[in-house]
Amino acid sequence: MQVSSISRAALAALLSSALACSADRIQSPSGPALSPGPASFGAIDENSPATYRWIAGFVVGDVAQASNGDQIRIHGRGTLGIHPESASGGGTFTSTASELGSGTWIVTELLSFQAYGPGTLPNLPPGSTSGRALFRVQLTPTGMPSVEGILDVECDIPGSTVPGGIHEGIHLVVPGVDNFNQSVSGPTLFIKTS
Repeated sequence: MQVSSISRAALAALLSSALACSADRIQSPSGPALSPGPASFGAIDENSPATYRWIAGFVVGDVAQASNGDQIRIHGRGTLGIHPESASGGGTFTSTASELGSGTWIVTELLSFQAYGPGTLPNLPPGSTSGRALFRVQLTPTGMPSVEGILDVECDIPGSTVPGGIHEGIHLVVPGVDNFNQSVSGPTLFIKTS
């Protein structure tokens, strides 16, 4: 997988915000959790092919906020696969950032995925699992040119074993526009389908 300058910039922004000492800090693990690699603490060993459905936002949307107060609300769903890596899907967004406004977005690449296993929350679909996925996305604001970003989708089902720093919700880095690195609200879910 070739790393483009946009992914380097977005991952650098994600990492720098994770290491910053501020109220909008992303508390996420560093190292292998940000890229495909060996299983980390609490991870399900996924050395064989598997496919998942992912959902972000359900009815009300997932909200993330930048340090300047700008917020973005995302609805989306799709699929992802490991061994081989694949991803699809997208949805809609609404942002208070003037450079984005509202529009649609699509997943263009799966950067990494780690499943952490089921939890104890009742009434979830069979195969539901906690996990974390990093997607390269393309956002298309209404009436404006498309921009690329990195979307971090995190699911923490109560009762599952996830590493420190994984929290329910989303984060989105749009280089040159905003770093929505504080998860405000909204449910996410990964469902293993094969």
